[in-house]
Amino acid sequence: MITIMKGAGSLSRKLTAILLSTAMLTTGALAADNSIYVDQSGSGASVAITQDGFGNVVRGVQPIQGGDDNTVSAKIYGDNAGVTINQVGNQNKLDISMVGSTMNGYQAPAVNYSVTGNSATAIIDLNGDGQNSFQSSSVNVVQVGDNAGVNIKMIGGRDHVNIATAGGSSNQVNVNLSGGDSSAAISLIGGGSNTASVNMQGGNSVGIKSDGASNTYTINQNGLNSVSIGGYASGDSMVGNSNSVTIGQTGNNSVALGMTGSSNTVNVTQNNTTSDSNILNLKINGSSNTTTINQSNHN
Repeated sequence: MITIMKGAGSLSRKLTAILLSTAMLTTGALAADNSIYVDQSGSGASVAITQDGFGNVVRGVQPIQGGDDNTVSAKIYGDNAGVTINQVGNQNKLDISMVGSTMNGYQAPAVNYSVTGNSATAIIDLNGDGQNSFQSSSVNVVQVGDNAGVNIKMIGGRDHVNIATAGGSSNQVNVNLSGGDSSAAISLIGGGSNTASVNMQGGNSVGIKSDGASNTYTINQNGLNSVSIGGYASGDSMVGNSNSVTIGQTGNNSVALGMTGSSNTVNVTQNNTTSDSNILNLKINGSSNTTTINQSNHN
């Protein structure tokens, strides 16, 4: 089932959507059950997509009719857009790019994405042309399954990312935020061998909740920085063995890190370039853990 809704707005808006429903190619290779190609322009758009099947795809209009290029992103041009995408099934693909029409405005787009199934991949880019910057935008992602990957890029300020991955292993989360007063909240629960990578520019905060073994977390921040990983924030925890956490901060820095488990590795580097101090609160419960901390203050 696929539902697409357009909100009232500019007459210049266009929406192209093509649904392909086929179970198998003549060669016997599995094809996408459901594919949607989107290219829309105009402000105040509302797009809702639900796909249930194998290898569901949301992407851009193909340069060649009948093409199968997953590097072409679905494009939505305009301000104040709302996009909700639900995919159910294995090997789902999402590639979407949103572009604002004004510089440093308050376009506040919102993307809500949920996926249930294994081997899903998603790219969400809230500044596809690199020219303008959304502000006060939000991306919310819920992943259930194994081997899922989500890549999020946002440019602006007061942006918010919430990612919840549950009940799976070998999932990957990559977040790149540029702009001040933004936040990323990531929850990796269940399974193991999950990876989270966060790169942020500006005055930003990161919160991570984790439960599982052999997970890897890498956080790099430049600006007015704060990180909270389990053990301190109410309801948060980081439990498991053989986890690896690497944090690099430049600017005005603080870290609160709480871990329960054994054979974990923690590396924290803080370089303060202001008159404020580097702050690290570290609480670890377990055996055979390794911690390396480097702090410098030059202002």
